[in-house]
Amino acid sequence: MNKKILLILFVFSAFLSGAQSNKEFLEKAIVSKDSSDFYFQKAKNQIKSKDDEAAFFYYKNALCTELEIQDSAIYYGKIALKKFENSKNYNSILNLYYRIANVYNNKGQYEKSIDYNISGLKIAEKTGLKYWEGTFCVNLSYDYHDFENYSKGIAFGKRAIQIFTTLKNAKPKDIRSAFNATAINYDDWNKPEMALYYHKQNLIYLKGKDTLLLNHTYNNIGNTLLKQKKFEEAKKWILRSVAILDYKVKHNDLVYIDYNYATCYTNLATIASELNQYQEAQNYFDLALKYSKKSQVAEKIRDYFYQKALFNKKYNNLEATIKEQEDYIAFRDSVYTSERNKTAAELEAKYQTEKKENQILQQQAESRKKNIWLLFATSILLIVGILFRNFRIKSKLQKEQLELENKLLEEQSNYKMQEQRLEISRELHDNVGSQLTFIISILDNLKSSPVQFEQAIDKKIDTLSNFAGKSIAELRDTIWVLNSKKLSLAELKSRMLNFIKDAGESVDGTQFHFDFEVKNDVQLSSKQAINTYRILQEIVNNAIKHANATAVSVAINQNQKQLEIQISDNGIGFDYEAKKKKSFGLTNIQNRIQEIKGDMKVQSSSKNGTIYTINIQL
Repeated sequence: MNKKILLILFVFSAFLSGAQSNKEFLEKAIVSKDSSDFYFQKAKNQIKSKDDEAAFFYYKNALCTELEIQDSAIYYGKIALKKFENSKNYNSILNLYYRIANVYNNKGQYEKSIDYNISGLKIAEKTGLKYWEGTFCVNLSYDYHDFENYSKGIAFGKRAIQIFTTLKNAKPKDIRSAFNATAINYDDWNKPEMALYYHKQNLIYLKGKDTLLLNHTYNNIGNTLLKQKKFEEAKKWILRSVAILDYKVKHNDLVYIDYNYATCYTNLATIASELNQYQEAQNYFDLALKYSKKSQVAEKIRDYFYQKALFNKKYNNLEATIKEQEDYIAFRDSVYTSERNKTAAELEAKYQTEKKENQILQQQAESRKKNIWLLFATSILLIVGILFRNFRIKSKLQKEQLELENKLLEEQSNYKMQEQRLEISRELHDNVGSQLTFIISILDNLKSSPVQFEQAIDKKIDTLSNFAGKSIAELRDTIWVLNSKKLSLAELKSRMLNFIKDAGESVDGTQFHFDFEVKNDVQLSSKQAINTYRILQEIVNNAIKHANATAVSVAINQNQKQLEIQISDNGIGFDYEAKKKKSFGLTNIQNRIQEIKGDMKVQSSSKNGTIYTINIQL
């Protein structure tokens, strides 16, 4: 007994718990196909209730679906649905919608398949059956793919992925189907990279599980590689799929076997044709035609005609080419008529409209409920307010007003204090950090200096002592700047020049150049001045600490109401885009530039060093 029959029996057993009289005959009719007519007649004679009657046609639909007797499967399925009217046996009802939709898809009547899948999806959404919701989304993804409406196919495929990858009782085959449906839509939409991504997600999710489910994935990866003209690599993937199918046939697992063989052999025939292997291609095309006809699936027959026409055209079989092309066009036109396209579009529009209307009705109901509660709460508050108004209202209002004013003053004071603390702490970090950089640099020089004389050591110690004093002075300057409202451009230049001189004295082996002509000694706010100064400090310190530069240049040009600053070094460079969000110093520079409404561009390479170009509005 194959897996599909087991699934049918499992669902039906639950359904037939109240119809024990004919359950045994119906199960035997499914299992013993040669004697199915006999057992169905026995079951028919045992019908005593509406449930028995519904079960009879349910099983008839199941067997015809299994045996691919398409018209009978649809006929019995529709009767069964009528018998289930007003029933709450949703699993059985959804099984019927699912099977009827699949039969219509196989027949190439995609607009009818979409109709039954959408009907099933609505019931699944209404009843909260997430497994079935995901199943119908997969079916709709396949429908729209076969109907060549790939954008909608992808939308339903991704919805199915979201459902099945978060659903606890989802099976590996469900996840595989969702990824596969999404991938083949991308593939035939000529987006191979996205197709391969979703196919390979299957390999990740099914790793260590049932690898026999991967025959679709292997073939579809091969199909995508085929379209990329990677023929040898594609062939390897498809032959893996054929090997799995051969294994399934050997173990009597024949579900969709003809469909899958048709797909693989059509792809292998196309590859052989592209590799100029004429006889091998012809052999594969013969197998593709055989299994396409056995599968009775419109999509497979259509694909065969199309690829065979291309094959005959390549080898100048003009008469055969014309015939295959005519067969393809006639077959395709029978499936993709404008009327069917319109019907499919109307079904999708109707589904989306009904879904939105239901959402609106639900929102309106929730809104009415909220309004009722709001009215009730308002009434209670009004009564309490009136009662309270007659009791100590004046004293309470005065007390509340006083508390509110005190709270507001407290919050304002805390906000200002916090703002000052943040700014001071940042200034201390930047400034003390700069001085420490110089001290560290000097200490490094002391360690590596070849001069071992007492005089050299004394000189370095003196320099360290001077820098310690300057650090205290800088700290005082910072506090002074914070308390100053205005600073002149000339004062800023002086401070910058002193900083560059100090840097030149503290760092051996690095030449510093500073060029800044003040054309108009304008007044700067304390924020403009200190931020511009700290930006210069941070960038120069970075060049000293990290760039291994032997030359650092600072050029500042005053242009009308703008200050153009260019700071460059000949160091080793760095990846600015990678570092700018990770480095506290670079982040600080960006924040300071934004605070004074400036902008900055950075160019850096290992050959040319780094150039910072900064524009600040005066």
